[in-house]
Amino acid sequence: MSDPLGALLSRRLLFVTGKGGTGKSTVAAALAQVAASRGIDTVLAEAGERGGLAELAASDPISAEASDGREPVRVAPHLFFLRIQPEIALAEYLELELGLRAPVAFVMRSSGFKRLLGAAPGWRELITLGKLWHLVTRDAKRRRRFRLVVVDAPATGHGLSFLSVPKVVVGTVRLGPLRRHTEAVQALLTDPERTLVIPVTLPEELPVRETLELMESVRALGVATGPVVANAVEPIPVLSDPARVLDALARIPKPDGLPGLCDPPALRVAVAHALRRSALQREFLAMLRAGVSAPVIELPYLEGGVRGPAGVAELAACAARALGRPEAAA
Repeated sequence: MSDPLGALLSRRLLFVTGKGGTGKSTVAAALAQVAASRGIDTVLAEAGERGGLAELAASDPISAEASDGREPVRVAPHLFFLRIQPEIALAEYLELELGLRAPVAFVMRSSGFKRLLGAAPGWRELITLGKLWHLVTRDAKRRRRFRLVVVDAPATGHGLSFLSVPKVVVGTVRLGPLRRHTEAVQALLTDPERTLVIPVTLPEELPVRETLELMESVRALGVATGPVVANAVEPIPVLSDPARVLDALARIPKPDGLPGLCDPPALRVAVAHALRRSALQREFLAMLRAGVSAPVIELPYLEGGVRGPAGVAELAACAARALGRPEAAA
């Protein structure tokens, strides 16, 4: 029997991305928590500016953010957190290449070097990817080896630019250590046995259309995509005869002197709205499934929202169940 969840978590690097507002950060945190619950040492990585991922992953987010930015911080059993800051990652890379820490610190503080970095497009993305490569491939004898890195990647547009930088560098730099190291990063990104992009969408028109475009663009970069996550899917209203229910609500007289009861016309509008919204969500989910060859994983809308590790745990349980269904193995 196939194990789609096990197959997904057997990769080394998962990039979770999608249109802003689709809940990609919560999905990334949930996937990392699912992996950790299976005993997989997992890093949940946040790329760039602080975006609140620590609050989702750690019961003590202040401690999670208190690291030196070089080593992931343990926030739960088998779960680690790291916010990758390009300047720190660049200093770490230069120290590894030169074997000297003090001169690197001096250069990094110089205004001339900072101006040079400011004029160099794509270096932040490249050095961030280099840090991820280092986490995935480093020797277990020297530092802790992590079996999986889940990245809360930038939103769709920036995410594509983020993933395309190594290909651009390899196409323009012919020789030297930059070329050699970038080729290693590109090899990791384009290896479907090690790396997947996990798109996250909502069951709405614009996010679905953007997700379909995203998947095409990611494949054009030579990067494989995994299952598509449809987030915040509302339950289908369970009504055997919706038209009859709406008709009955329309005929109920407005109660007098009973302010605690719901106004029947308002209740009818609410039921009709729920039915229409559910039908639209199913229509956009069908559009999504028709446009992708990958399985579509539905995660439910959680009324209480996803706040902190407890909310992430609830979403993680839903993700584990959804990935275990037969469709996920399609």
